[in-house]
Amino acid sequence: MKITVCELPDEAARRDVAWADLVRHLRASPTDIVVLPEMPFCDWKTFTTRTVDPAAWRAALASHDTMMTRLAELQTQMVLASRPVQAQGKRLNQAFCWTRDGAYQGARAKYYLPDEPDGWEATWFDQGDREFSALTVGPVTVGFQLCTELLFTEAAWEIGRRGAQLIAAPRATGGHRRWPMAASLAAIMSGCFVASANRRSYDSEAFAGRSWLVSPDGEILGETSADAPFLTAEIDLVTADRAKQTYPRNLRVP
Repeated sequence: MKITVCELPDEAARRDVAWADLVRHLRASPTDIVVLPEMPFCDWKTFTTRTVDPAAWRAALASHDTMMTRLAELQTQMVLASRPVQAQGKRLNQAFCWTRDGAYQGARAKYYLPDEPDGWEATWFDQGDREFSALTVGPVTVGFQLCTELLFTEAAWEIGRRGAQLIAAPRATGGHRRWPMAASLAAIMSGCFVASANRRSYDSEAFAGRSWLVSPDGEILGETSADAPFLTAEIDLVTADRAKQTYPRNLRVP
């Protein structure tokens, strides 16, 4: 199975060109799964205000609605990411899976929500699901850790115990070393491949790019950069299945 992680620009003015580049990359390197950054189709600056702006919220929803109709442009069977949704009176940052047949499946919503100047997420979003479930789509079982959630190792442990082979970890983060360390530890704890995609800022230092694919033993198999924003690699899901039988995933717990 081939998987692609990418970094996409935070700046709205750069998104159309980046999307066209991603479409071309996937035509040249067809892949089964594409992982996109956290809420990739709206301006993150929306969430850096301490009060909720209803018009800005509607714009974030609309921009993602529009791009959902364009996912078929990508030469892939599956897209994994997150998006803002309004459901049952709640504003949520919801993980999702889109498949080539046009099916859209919302997954769990983000539980660990920062509330600080880089993003007043707990102000803008209602808390999502504490249970870190796994979703089986075709040949792969996937779990989600959305950005900050990657720092919580018990979440990765839960996902692995539910039989996942892949953790999708869309991000909107800076370049602190905690992030690659967290991705590697999530893989080690879960016995899953971890595919993490990040935003990149070009006009500021807000988001550092650097998307990774990590093996079930915590080895970073590849990383994107500003000059090479897309990474496609082949993975063997059997490797993740076997990893569940090895240390530390095979420890017995109450």
